[in-house]
Amino acid sequence: MAGNFLFYALILTACLGLDTFRSMVYQLFSLLFSVFAVSAILSFKSPKGLFAQRILPEYGTAGTPVSYTILVENRTSRPKKGFEIRERFSNEIPSLQAFANAREPHEHLRNSWDRRLKVQRWQWLTRQNQNAIVTRRPMPSVPPESRVTVRAELTPLNRGYIYLKGFTFLKKEPLGFMRAFYHTTNEARLLVLPRRYNVPELDLPGSRKHHTGGIALTSKVGNSDEFISLREYRPGDPMRMIHWKSLAKTGKLIIRENRDEYFVRHALILDTHAPDGANQEFEAAVSLAASYVANLVTGESLLDLFFAGNRAYHYASGRGLLGNTKFLEILALIQPTKDNSFAPVSQALLKYKQRLSGCILIFTCLDNERLDVLNSLKTNGITTTAFLVAGANSVPPSGSVHLVDPNNIEASLNKAGQIP
Repeated sequence: MAGNFLFYALILTACLGLDTFRSMVYQLFSLLFSVFAVSAILSFKSPKGLFAQRILPEYGTAGTPVSYTILVENRTSRPKKGFEIRERFSNEIPSLQAFANAREPHEHLRNSWDRRLKVQRWQWLTRQNQNAIVTRRPMPSVPPESRVTVRAELTPLNRGYIYLKGFTFLKKEPLGFMRAFYHTTNEARLLVLPRRYNVPELDLPGSRKHHTGGIALTSKVGNSDEFISLREYRPGDPMRMIHWKSLAKTGKLIIRENRDEYFVRHALILDTHAPDGANQEFEAAVSLAASYVANLVTGESLLDLFFAGNRAYHYASGRGLLGNTKFLEILALIQPTKDNSFAPVSQALLKYKQRLSGCILIFTCLDNERLDVLNSLKTNGITTTAFLVAGANSVPPSGSVHLVDPNNIEASLNKAGQIP
């Protein structure tokens, strides 16, 4: 604060003291400049000797402050007092290629001068690369050859990885106008999970459906592979059904028969298409998917996650399979696609639609191809809940599709929860 005051006072007195014959302000400028120069010279002396390492949690959540511990060690024979510590991030400066190819959201709405200078685009890219907000933390006095603990906090801004490069130690020079500093390296990364919202409860059916060949799954979820009877081997019976104890006793192949497999299976379908300028809609769609994943993944049912990148991706969760944390990790790293085709997801979904009890669809756009998938699920008797993440002025072509405004997600979800 004092350094900023000195700098602005220096500029002001320089402007007012240009005419040395009419004003004596130049004398004040000379005094301030001398103080500024001495302070700058003193700040060049880096007070080295401190080293630090951090203890990070396994995950963070976008928009939620993350507390962690920094261990600061003094390796000198003198105590260190009056220091501050600050995190350093990797890749804070965008590349020229990224700057040229990226488009700031709503950049087309800016005036021609801002679009030509592209200052806002650079600031937006810098914030995207930093991906978190941190502040300087004061440090307690560190005795010689000892270690102290500093409680730190950072606030993730976006999902994905935060890459931490190291620390900067700062200390005010004797005049108190500037800070001497030096950097240390300690690389780490923190995975940030998507934001999550309070989503309305969905009335998805809980009826169990028959899953042929699903014994490996039903041993973990739903009706177990309960033993019914033994019978002699028939051509075509799988080898894994042989009852080895009976084979050892009788010398004949005996097959173990089990009860049919029934369990509840839901699907969550995420549309990853994000045209130019629709990154906000895509991020809102990912957060909405993460919110339902956190609510739907239980030990009593299975949840299938479908989304498309350069191909269709399918993950299953449930007891003994992927947990909801693993699903959230997948959603934290998912990237948008510019390909508008929904065919890879719809084709993968066709293989499972006879087994599904309920389905949630999250669209970033709604065309005939996506509507056909929605209608096909309904035709097969699958209860569906569909969301379209788009601007408030958008009108979904189907009354059964809930509109979610990316600028007001909570209100949109509350409104959707009131619709019978």
